[in-house]
Amino acid sequence: MSKVITDEKQIEELLSRGVENIYPDKKTLKKKLISGEQITLYCGYDPNSPTLHIGHGITIRKLAQFQKLGHRVIFLFGDFTGQIGDPDKLSVRSQIDHKTAMQNLKGWKDQIKNLIDVRKVDFKFNSKWLSKLNFEDLIEIAKHFTAQQMLDRDMFQVRIKEGRPVYLHEFFYPLMQAYDSVAMDVDLEIGGNDQTFNMLAGRTLMKAMGKKEKCVLTTKLLEDPTGKKMGKSEGNMVTLVDSPGDMYGKVMSWSDGMILPAFEILTDISDETLEDIAGQLKTDTINPRDLKMQLAHEIVGIYLGEKSAIEGEENFKRIFQQGQKPQKINEVNIEDKDGKMGVLDLFVKSGIAKSNSEVRRLIKEGAIKIDDEKITTDDLEIDIPSDGLLLQRGKKQFIRAFKK
Repeated sequence: MSKVITDEKQIEELLSRGVENIYPDKKTLKKKLISGEQITLYCGYDPNSPTLHIGHGITIRKLAQFQKLGHRVIFLFGDFTGQIGDPDKLSVRSQIDHKTAMQNLKGWKDQIKNLIDVRKVDFKFNSKWLSKLNFEDLIEIAKHFTAQQMLDRDMFQVRIKEGRPVYLHEFFYPLMQAYDSVAMDVDLEIGGNDQTFNMLAGRTLMKAMGKKEKCVLTTKLLEDPTGKKMGKSEGNMVTLVDSPGDMYGKVMSWSDGMILPAFEILTDISDETLEDIAGQLKTDTINPRDLKMQLAHEIVGIYLGEKSAIEGEENFKRIFQQGQKPQKINEVNIEDKDGKMGVLDLFVKSGIAKSNSEVRRLIKEGAIKIDDEKITTDDLEIDIPSDGLLLQRGKKQFIRAFKK
């Protein structure tokens, strides 16, 4: 058993920095931590993608802070819940099978090794208990919740108002997540504030079935003052497998409004430095770009190491400030059976664009080049030479394509 650290200053920072809410309240959880009792806490992650992203990193880093204070940390693989999918505001989630879920989470331990001591983490799979529940068990769990509770959930209300269907099986997700707490007998659950509903369902079930008061800590989400988040659609979602250059460049593409919240949530800079940055932004005494470069360096350093942070910064300066190409350009082999390939296919198969329509749009915007020559038509037929082609999207995305 690890020695539990009860330093009040460290505990106060743990329960304040990047934290949105604590249930039932901060005082209750703080008292438990100061008492010297070792608590068991967890955060669950559904394997709907092979790569974790920086949003996951927020909660993983919070788990690491509890770990450093001597508490027992569980990293829960949602290999069962991931097959259902947490409900979304727009539509029902696409379901995946268990084989896909297990394949997706295969590399996760390696992805988080720079954020938390994986040797001291208790890794669990929720299929171990959820797959064994029968209908009688489900009734016992469900009787502690009402239909009104489920229907009042904001995402369901959005769909109902827009005439979109809400499927009955989607009500099961918060019940399954709630049962995770009971099965593991935890004292605390951590998650982003968008998981509040599910985590509070766990509080309800722990009181009813576990006869125990489970605390909930929600972390802030990374978003600008208008509520806009980073995301895949904006192309600025930082994954934990990004190269130093990509990670640094994506942070630099974030809006200026994300600088301060990102420093708070994603870095370890002191509160005093955070206040100083807030003052500089408020009084316009510093170029936001310079702060963003500091932020990008901090983030790459935390996730990939200081050497990578330096590499990412040099790569950014080379491309954006000096107009040069990156030193390292990823390569891809493309199957070209007919000798020539349409420019649309070329950029989609290279991975630079997702669809033909996206390539057409980029061509109209003048954002596509092949071997430094701007492409102006979408019906171009291209033969990939033996030494490959340098494909470019905008100022920062480069791929060297070879014939397979």
